[in-house]
Amino acid sequence: MKKNKILILHGQPGMGHLITAKALVEVFSKKYPEVEIKDADAFDFLYGPLRHGYLFFYNHIVAKAPFVFKIFYNSYNNKLIQKFLERITLFFVKKGKFIFFIKDFAPDFILATNPLPLQLASLIEEKKVIDILSANVCTDFGFHSLWHSPDINYYFVANEEIKKSLLDHKVNLDKIKTTGIPVRPIFNQLLDRQKILESLNFNFSQPVLLIIGGQLKYKELLRVILGIKEKNSLAQFIVIAGRDKNLQKKLENSELKKNANVRVFGLVNDIEKFMTASDLILSKAGGSTTAECLVKALPMIVYKTIPGQEEDNVNYLVNNKAGIKVKNTRETIEAVIDLFSQPDKLAKMKESCIKIQKPNASEDIADFVISQIK
Repeated sequence: MKKNKILILHGQPGMGHLITAKALVEVFSKKYPEVEIKDADAFDFLYGPLRHGYLFFYNHIVAKAPFVFKIFYNSYNNKLIQKFLERITLFFVKKGKFIFFIKDFAPDFILATNPLPLQLASLIEEKKVIDILSANVCTDFGFHSLWHSPDINYYFVANEEIKKSLLDHKVNLDKIKTTGIPVRPIFNQLLDRQKILESLNFNFSQPVLLIIGGQLKYKELLRVILGIKEKNSLAQFIVIAGRDKNLQKKLENSELKKNANVRVFGLVNDIEKFMTASDLILSKAGGSTTAECLVKALPMIVYKTIPGQEEDNVNYLVNNKAGIKVKNTRETIEAVIDLFSQPDKLAKMKESCIKIQKPNASEDIADFVISQIK
């Protein structure tokens, strides 16, 4: 009997596309072990100049000139510019390698957590590729036309707003599934908050702010923590430097490390544990991070936002009263103090998270895909 196969394609930059892909791989593997799953990075099928150039552009322009990225992001919604850029991209695609990879694995269904892979399949117009059932798994809370392609069979989207945008692009209603953004199953598990706080030597009755690195520089982070502590001496802090090794080094050597109400970590692989222990999070608004916070009913404060998709994510949170956008460290301090001093207000924000969370996104997508290939 032929074994069903599912291919999950992701791509850089950022970790969100990969995290979403891994969440799907995990759910498919656990729930449908009889199905063969393979995941791959679509950027492996681009020639070096475009692959490295795109990553350089994203990592450096976003950091040093975010307004340039915003212009690029918005201009891609223009059909003529999109067509032009698609043709340039196609020039740098290793067509033979991409087509051979698809044909060799011969999947029954292709899922893409980055818009590039299925755009490439459509542009190449290789019948044995584009005739395979396919779907884009949109990884943000706002729509961008790059996610749309006439050859895609289905779209798994985060909310009704994206659904409406796809309908405006003449996509049939039955092709759009409002599932939410997939998160790993561990985020749905009920963890013992008290036990986690005890392991941190934290007081169960005092509020906890989780700060994820990458958004604040060391001096800004120091200013935020000291500013909050000045107004609320009971506040407790979990600081995760993540991939920012420079920040981690400074934190390890700072006075904060000696503070009984502050815990400092580098790169962690159990972020769900720290989210469970926290009442509020100060973090970037990446699509996967935002989805994880919603599932954990953890209100977000967002300071620095990458123009484009992160702005969409923040606007979605703010409009649904599940998050707050701040402009500077002063507003950050004020927002935290305000929420920590008004537990009822913070509780309402947690309720707002619960109203818009979609904890079963990964399973719903897996179930639908299996129903189509069976």
